[in-house]
Amino acid sequence: MATFKDATVEGFNTLIGLWNHGDAFRNCGDHGGCFWMAGNLFHTAVESMRRAELQKDTYGIGNEALAYFHECVPDTTDPRHWREKYGFWVDDYAWWGIAFFRAYFASDQLHYDPSMKAKFALNAKNCWEALNACWNDTSIKWKKGRKSYTITGGIPNTLDNVTLAGRNCVTNECYWYLSALLGTEFGSHYLDPKANVNDFFLEAKTQSILFDGLGLVYERFLGLRNTDHSDWTWVGDQGLFAISCYSNRQGSPGVFDRNQAIASIKAVQTNRKTASGVLHEDLAPYSDYRLDYACGKGTLMRYLAYINDSYHHLDPRGKYYDVYISLNAKALWKNRHGGIFPYYWDAELPEPALECWGGYRQDTTSAVLHAAGLSALNAALPWFNDQPID
Repeated sequence: MATFKDATVEGFNTLIGLWNHGDAFRNCGDHGGCFWMAGNLFHTAVESMRRAELQKDTYGIGNEALAYFHECVPDTTDPRHWREKYGFWVDDYAWWGIAFFRAYFASDQLHYDPSMKAKFALNAKNCWEALNACWNDTSIKWKKGRKSYTITGGIPNTLDNVTLAGRNCVTNECYWYLSALLGTEFGSHYLDPKANVNDFFLEAKTQSILFDGLGLVYERFLGLRNTDHSDWTWVGDQGLFAISCYSNRQGSPGVFDRNQAIASIKAVQTNRKTASGVLHEDLAPYSDYRLDYACGKGTLMRYLAYINDSYHHLDPRGKYYDVYISLNAKALWKNRHGGIFPYYWDAELPEPALECWGGYRQDTTSAVLHAAGLSALNAALPWFNDQPID
């Protein structure tokens, strides 16, 4: 009978095969999402190795991730001009920056040498610089119905005139969290008061355009979009917003703090679930971006794990989110297909066909979906290590 740790290690080995030295995310043609998806998978792999207490990266994914990143972004000297130089959406650097920081954080455990550890740190810092350089001090004004709104600051994910362009929440949440990580480890330079995401979100909260009626963060502030889905909420935003609030070092107490993090998680548990309580999310309403948003449940679980770990260390007697995490991990383990984790963890709906994922290849799609599921297994460790998962 498999234990949670057995399942995680098996899932991790499958992930390494799907990664295929980074080839799952190479030669993607017009699908620019492959760059950030690779960073997200690397983050998942680091967490699997760390949380399953593997003592060394014998798989070489650390070196391969660095090589992949620098194939896409060769310039290590001028990150503040990466946006115009390489054309990737800005939040891509945030996903990579957080992944690099987590690799830096795990370097001693995974026996990366000092040179590798320094490379991880440098790349995380460079990604922050790329984001910080894109902060926009201008104000945006818009109307929804009879009401007018104004937002100042924030980072647009792209300046191109395309669907989902603009100052969405995920770009700014990732920057907010990366700022907290780097600011704690490397100093106040990374807590730039002139690019304070806390104030950006506070302005939206004050105008009642940050949360929907269920307490979920909008994918971007209500009405601030060039699409027809102004009330859309994405599960990944809830996880990123929760960890940003939990780690917040740029706001005053009592607003975006641990209490808000708990409230955001509760909103997901209450409103985004199957009949058995497992995390559920419909496909994104934009066919071209469905695979990008398919990581949402995994993102929620990744950051819920960090919060759950923190509470365990504060009070080892508590259980906190253990039951919820294990429920999700058991479901996706039970419903895996050929060893690969599904999109619908509870098998509550038929699995989407490959054609649903916007033209991405099967290997890319499988890698993204599997990484999302593996984050739920990662979250269950170390609190369920030797307990049976079957």
